[in-house]
Formats: sequence, structure tokens, C-alpha cells
Amino acid sequence: MTGGLFVVQIRTDRFDFSRSTDVLARGNGRISRVMEAASSVAASALGLDRVGRVETRGVDFIPESERRSRPRDLAWVFFGGQLCYGSILVGSLPVAWGLSWWGAFSSILVGSLLGSLGFAVLAMIGPKAGTNATVTSCAFFGIRGRYVGSLITQVITLGFFALQLWVSTPPLVAAAARLWNTPADAVALTIGLAVVTGLVLLVNALGHATLVLLAKLTAVTNVFSMAALVVCAASAFTGAPADSGYLLGGFWPTWALSTMMAISNAISYAPFASDYTRYMPARTCGRALFGWGLFGMVTGTVVSLSCGAFIALALAGGGEVLSRMVAVLPLALVLPVILVGLIGNVTNAGLNAYNGTLDLHALLWRLRRVQVSFLFGGVGIVLGWLGLVVFDMTSSTEALCSLVTVLVTPWIAINVLGYWRAGGRFAVADLQAFEGRRGAYWYQGGYNLRAILAWVVGVVVGLLFVGTDIFTGPLANLADGVDLSFLSSAAVSSLLYLLMTAKAADPR
Repeated sequence: MTGGLFVVQIRTDRFDFSRSTDVLARGNGRISRVMEAASSVAASALGLDRVGRVETRGVDFIPESERRSRPRDLAWVFFGGQLCYGSILVGSLPVAWGLSWWGAFSSILVGSLLGSLGFAVLAMIGPKAGTNATVTSCAFFGIRGRYVGSLITQVITLGFFALQLWVSTPPLVAAAARLWNTPADAVALTIGLAVVTGLVLLVNALGHATLVLLAKLTAVTNVFSMAALVVCAASAFTGAPADSGYLLGGFWPTWALSTMMAISNAISYAPFASDYTRYMPARTCGRALFGWGLFGMVTGTVVSLSCGAFIALALAGGGEVLSRMVAVLPLALVLPVILVGLIGNVTNAGLNAYNGTLDLHALLWRLRRVQVSFLFGGVGIVLGWLGLVVFDMTSSTEALCSLVTVLVTPWIAINVLGYWRAGGRFAVADLQAFEGRRGAYWYQGGYNLRAILAWVVGVVVGLLFVGTDIFTGPLANLADGVDLSFLSSAAVSSLLYLLMTAKAADPR
């Protein structure tokens, strides 16, 4: 920020902004004096972010003195976070749809690269704003309009949090049944679900530093876990599925569907990026952050999804790969591989829960982040138990990915375009207007109606093209079954936003 109004008030454990001081910050490549002022004034209320200790910061502004992360940490987090059972399940879908190994691998590679571009771009916003993506979105949607982002991310995080519980528990139950002949019934699933959820809630409560370390650990251990699964399944590997029929009747339409799936998987993580980049200095090089973010997300998704496709071809499992992969392991490897895999699942579910907690904290900002984390976890475990034990919704992965990306892709597009229009600068103090204070981003009654209308129209257009078991739009078969939902929603929202804001003044 090159100048303007900065507001600081010390409270017990967080920043708020309600006493104004004009601060002029100039200079090429130097930290803004605005941020330095915030850090010095808050010296008596420093946040805590250490491994094994409960993080005290939430969505409040992170002072420069507490920003110790580097761009490579983002790569570690989102490489390690992909190495989990959920990714194996998603990677098996192209095989279930009829693609061979090379068809599945190429679609995963292309889709992961394209989807990761949106993730890497959004990651650059965190150091500039010093807070998470939902709070930052008020610069483009308005102080109250940021609730659009809160709604979207709650759908994403609760959905994928529940999904991770669904896919983490059955392998544990199957391993116990094979090792100790325990029953694989609803009681066992409930016990397994409680164990997984307890670990995730603990990681989520501890917060940022613990999650980063756990992701680094997962990046190392789960490469070997997935390698063990691949090696054990290799003897039965075939280059094509037993059923040679394509889901959409031909190779290219099915390949395009698989590519869209990989895009949606990668881009669904974009709202999470600022959760970690907010702990990076404001002067962090944008190119380095973009590069490391792109590298971590692409390699993580390609490795994990490709392993899922390989294992599915070896076990002829398709979408049932998780229920079959335990049987292929030698008895001596069952326990270590499943336990190591559990670390990856806890990490991935922790990423979802941490993001969901921060976004919920933006709504319940009077509470501490750790209190909000248990509230979020309570809702998540109910959804997880209902989906796994009561309704058996583990086959709903494709539908969840499709609906989520229709909601999130136009929101991401508007944030990126708004960031570009603002020249990468924010009125940082006005991002933190939680108490209804009218700042630069008040717009009309707290809402930027142009951005909200662009998002709503984009979502409605996208839903017309959705074709899932949960919902099917009237235009779902316009491209022979290829999912055009999130591409159409992003294109329409972007065009409308640019047209409606072409002559709008910068709110700062």
C-alpha cells in the first residue's frame, strides 16, 4: 500500500482497527511502514505459531514480525497434502470411465497443470493482505459481500472434510479385519471414523506451524507408502481396463471429462493458498511464490492421481480401489502402509478443516480460532458419519467436485481480476472491518453489487451444464457429456465483471 489510513487498536489477542493514523509508505522493495507500525504497536500481543502449540492468530492481520514462512513451504504443504487415499480414489475415476493408462495419465497431467495455475495466482495475494482469501475478498465483493466467499469455502471444506473421513476409515477397518479378523460393520466404521476425526481435530486446533511440518513429513513418508502400493500391485497391472467401453462413447469426450476432473480437483484448493502465504513477508517475490505454488500443486496432484489410476488398473477396481488395495499388500506391510497413509489423510483433511475454520472465524470473529475449530469439526464429523455409515455416499466424489468448482471458479476469477485491477495493492486496515466500520471497501451498504451479480450469473450458467448424480442441468449433454460447467461459469463471470467495472473507480 503506497499510502492512506491505517487504524490500530490493541485487544487481548488480536488486531482490530479503530484509531486512525496516517502512514505514508514509499520505496521500492521495502516493507510498508503501515505493516511495521502494526507490528510495533502489537508487540505486547504477539501471536503464537509454533509446532505442537495452539496457534493464536485467526483471520486477523499477521504482523511482519511473525511472518517466517517462505515460498517453498507452500510447495511442501500442497505436495504432501495430496498424498492421501482421497487422491487415490479421484485418480481411479478415469479408469472407471474406460481410459487406459496413457489416457488417464495424460488427462491428469494436463488437467492438473491447468487447474494449478489458478491456485498459484491466488497464492500471491496472501502476503500482500496478511490474512486469508475470504477476508481479502471483501476488497472485491465488499465488507458484507465477502460472505459469498465464506459460503463457498464452507461448502468446499465441509464437503471435502467429510469426503476425507469417508475414504480414510474403510482402509483402516479393512486392515484391522485382515490383521485381527475384526468385523467390518457399522460399529467398526464408526470407531474408525472417531479415531480419524480426533486426529484431524487435534491438528486443526494446533494450526499453521503444525500443519506445515506434518505436510513436510507426509511428503516424504507417503511417497514410500504409495510406492509400496504401486509395487505390490504392479504384477497385476494392465494397460487398459477390462471393460473397454468409454463412459461417453468415445476416447476424446471421455479424456476431456477426465481432464476437467483433474482441473477441478486442483483449482478447488485455490481458496486455501492464502491460509499459508499470509505468514510470508509482504515483500515476498511474486514470481517465486507463483513458481513454488505451481510446482507443489502440479507434482502433488500428478503423483497421487496417477498412483490412483495405476492401482485401479492393477486391481480392476475403478471407483472401488480403496476397498481392494489392502488385500494386495503383503501381510507384513499392511499395518505400516495403512498407518503411513493415515498421516496423509489427516494432513489433507487438516488442510480442509483449517481453511474451513478460518473462514468460519471470519463470521464468528468474536471467538478464538481454536474455539471455532471445534465447532467446525463437530459439524464435519456429523456429515462424515451420515455420509459413511448411514447413507454410504462414498461414490459421490465426482458430483462433489463438479458442484464445488461451479461455485468456486467464478469467485476465483473475480478475485484474480480484482487483484489485477488494483495493481496488487490493498487498504490493509479496511480488510479488517469486522465491526461494520465503513472503510474503503464498503461499496453500497457493504456489498459490491457488480461483483456479486457477476458471480451469481456465472454460477447459474455453470449449473446449466452440470451433469451429476445429485443434479443434472438442461445443457449437460450439449458437448456429448463433457463437463463445461466451471469453464462456462468462469468465462461468464469474468466477462461480466470486467464489463461492469471497466469505468469503476478504485475503492481505495
